[in-house]
Amino acid sequence: MKDLFDLLPEGVLTPEERRRLYATVPRRRGHFGRPGSGPEGETCGTCAHYTSVRHHDKTYPKCGRAQAAWTHGPGSDIRRKDPACHGWEPAPARPTQKRTS
Repeated sequence: MKDLFDLLPEGVLTPEERRRLYATVPRRRGHFGRPGSGPEGETCGTCAHYTSVRHHDKTYPKCGRAQAAWTHGPGSDIRRKDPACHGWEPAPARPTQKRTS
């Protein structure tokens, strides 16, 4: 199969560079949008849609906006520290508890 890299003159890419270009990287499927496409400095963990789902004896971190793609396993997991996507919305403020001593 021909592609743009096959059209390059011989020697422009080393065999190692060509291998890296064709290498497949597993895509995380749990995000609603492309991580990093949201507000600067925000993460999935600060989003209103970040949730955890219990399945049997494990807990999986998920994005609530991508619920249609959930697998109840690690294939659709997200990470709290992942950069926010364009679907990010601020999580509601949690009430603080006053300590009584």
